[in-house]
This record gives sequence, C-alpha cells and structure tokens, in this order.
Amino acid sequence: MNYKEIINNLKPEAIISLMEKLGVDRYSDRGDYIIFPTICHNADAEEASMKLYYYKNSHLFVCYTNCESMSIFKFLKEYYETRSIPYNWYDDIYKVILDCSSFKPTEGFEAIKYNSLSEKYRTRKQEQVLEVYPKGLIDTFIKEYPVEWLEDGISKKAMDKYNIRFSIPQNKIIIPHYNVYGDLIGIRGRALDPEEVETIGKYMPVQIEGKWYAHPLSMNLYGLNYNKDNIKKYGICYVGEAEKFCLQMEGFDFPNCSVAVCGSQFNKYQLNLLLKTCRPREIVICFDKEEKPGENKYFDKLYNICNKYKNYCNMSFIYDTRNLLKLKESPTDCGQKVFEELVKRRIFVR
Repeated sequence: MNYKEIINNLKPEAIISLMEKLGVDRYSDRGDYIIFPTICHNADAEEASMKLYYYKNSHLFVCYTNCESMSIFKFLKEYYETRSIPYNWYDDIYKVILDCSSFKPTEGFEAIKYNSLSEKYRTRKQEQVLEVYPKGLIDTFIKEYPVEWLEDGISKKAMDKYNIRFSIPQNKIIIPHYNVYGDLIGIRGRALDPEEVETIGKYMPVQIEGKWYAHPLSMNLYGLNYNKDNIKKYGICYVGEAEKFCLQMEGFDFPNCSVAVCGSQFNKYQLNLLLKTCRPREIVICFDKEEKPGENKYFDKLYNICNKYKNYCNMSFIYDTRNLLKLKESPTDCGQKVFEELVKRRIFVR
C-alpha cells in the first residue's frame, strides 16, 4: 500500500481546504504548523478549542486536549465517528486523502468532488444500499490461526466459525463481514505490521486485485448473523467495539449474545437493526476503556448513548470503577471472570 507516499506528499493548502469543507471556520498558520479547532472530537467547530495542531514536517495532527497524535487517516475516521456519519473507507478516507496529496497512483484514481463532506455523508445512511459479494471471495486467503489472536483469547474454533483467514503478503488477519442474512458485504484486515498500525490504524478494508472491499461500518453489526438466535432467546445483547469482542466471547462458557460496531459509536440504524432482528430486552454497551484519571468524558459518552435510546429498550453500559482493565482494553480482554464482574456492576440508564 502507498500510504507512506500519500502522507509524505500532503499539501498544507489542501489540508486547509479540507478542514474548511469539514466545517472549520478559523485557523492559524504558524509556518511550521497550522492550528485548527479540535473538530476531531467536537461535533461543533464553533465550540471547539484551538488545540488541534497539524505539523507540516511530520504530516501529523496532534490534539492537545483529547485525541493526541494521529495521521490524517486516523483523523478522518475520528471525525466521522464523532458525528456518527456513515463512511466508506475507500471513498471517504483513502480517496479524500489522495486528493490532498501531490502523490497520485498511476491509474485507478479519480479525484473526489464535494462541497461539504459533513452534509454529503449525513444522508448517506438512508440512501446507500450495501453491495453483496460472492462468498467464495474469502477463499482468496489462506486458512491460518495467527498466534497473536490465539494468545489474545481467541480460539481456533471461534476463528473457524467466523471464517477468519490470513494474508501473508499483506501481513493481515482477514475478517469477512456479513449482513444479518449471512451475505458477504465487506472484508477487513487487522494489520500486524507495527508501522502500519501506528500510521493508519489496526483495522482497514482489504484490497483484492485492485478493488477495495469496504463498506459503511455504521450500517451493520458484526456477528449479528451468527448470534441473533442467542440474542433473541436470552433477551440480552452485548455491544462491543472491535470484531475480537465477539470472537473472544465465543470462548466463554455461556451463549454468545454479542455484536460489534467496529468503531466507538452505536447509532439509531444499528439499534433498529437489532430491535427488528432480535427484540432484546436489554442492550449493554461494552466499549473499550478510555477514561483517563480525573475525567468524566468517557462516562458521559456512554451515558449519553444509553440515554438517547432508553425509550426503545432497556439500556446499560459497562464502566470499570475497580481498575480491572487497563486503558484501551476491551471488557473481554481479561477473560470471562473479569467480564462477568464488569457486567454485574454495569450502570443502568432509565
């Protein structure tokens, strides 16, 4: 992948233009760096503080209030997820960034045209129909059990059930995504290359013969096709962030009632999908631990998600008050005993 060349050839004037299209109403160019409002985690640019720095030499954004250092790939992902805007990784991140860079592939790239990204993608949720791909496409990759996941509490049996594969050339764990009916709608890769993880993130869509198999993650729930019957039978659904949340729960000695949003937001579309398919009596938000000492932002985020949807279903969330988890850990990362303790102490929003 040519992400290094793309990032190294980012044009400052194109970054400014992009930020303006994302809703920024002010900025300060200080020569070596440009200061923007912190729209990475603030939905309203007018209320955001001027603490998002873009450094021209390193081509990195640094948010000095919340998000810390991030590439433009991570920044755009954060921007969309903060606003619950559905996005396609290839169209809405990769192509947008290419348009900001003086580097261009020799073929296959058409510059993206937009007036307002936020307005364009705000309505995408209602307009877009997910493309379905041949199920045999996943056979492009080998059947392998990466030691990284075996050591992380994900069994071979779980990987078989979820049809996990591996790509040697890309050095990625291959994760097929299916809709509620079991149709293949996208393929994601979990990067194992530390440099790629640092630059663009752990997870991204997979490319096969020049085609990106991306899909809007906010329009689906990973694992729902496998676990819908359990959710319906037992009346509860555990909603985690990454795919491995569902895979780790597969090894617990109780029925797997999990799904994953593959991000850090739970939206109305996903709620409706869950209610229509399974009608659970309770939905438990089980997001990764993010709270820093002395802050309440993470608690408020989880509370607000539950409060927003409490009239549709009983809502609760996991909040680690006993430091059973480390920062960034998922509630399932430390095994079944810790997960059960966290669930036992979950917070109900009524």
